[in-house]
Amino acid sequence: MNNRQKKERKFWDRFANFYDPFIDKVFRKTYKTILENIDLDLNLSHNVLEIGTGTGIIPFSICSKVSSIIATDISPEMVRIANQKLKQSEIKNLDFQIQDSYNLTFPDKSFDIVIASNLFHLLYEPEKPIKEIKRVMKDNGIFIAPTLCVGENAKSKIIATVIGFISGFKVVNKWSFQDFRSMLTNNGLVICKALRIEGKLLTAYMVMKKQPCTAHTTNIRLKVPTLGD
Repeated sequence: MNNRQKKERKFWDRFANFYDPFIDKVFRKTYKTILENIDLDLNLSHNVLEIGTGTGIIPFSICSKVSSIIATDISPEMVRIANQKLKQSEIKNLDFQIQDSYNLTFPDKSFDIVIASNLFHLLYEPEKPIKEIKRVMKDNGIFIAPTLCVGENAKSKIIATVIGFISGFKVVNKWSFQDFRSMLTNNGLVICKALRIEGKLLTAYMVMKKQPCTAHTTNIRLKVPTLGD
């Protein structure tokens, strides 16, 4: 295990027990909007991979709408908590695994949909997970990446700094909406949908493919309530 993996695992293991209440308190309505949009791209034939699942908020919400989900996280403690939840349910098509997003163990072209929610702003080398995502995604697959864009304006930077001070999160990439979009296209992804989810912090909701899209929806603003979003 290299230094990056050790640092990431140590932080997220320590934060795991606070993860669910933190998301509920700070980003509840934003996640509701994210999940509503993810649902639009799902069907019961899809095999789905989620990277950076945390305690499984997204896969637990969408598992009834797809064929199967593998949800991964670098933190064993996050995966342990997710598996505790799974044991208390009757869900049969969901599997949690400890994986490093920089080095996924799955075969090429394994998944119809890959989801990475609020992951890329935390990564020092986001191009490496993107390369892995493109590898494990089918040729006609979809990549969904809702991502905080704390560099959009001064207010966002201040709020992100306060949240980071309280929670310990370190925002590595302080992208604007357009900066994040450019990073994705510079790494060979074709953007099919680009939504602005405007809550406490701007979330860029991006849907991408490895090949040209037949339809495009770009720069649509979705406003969520500011209280508890």
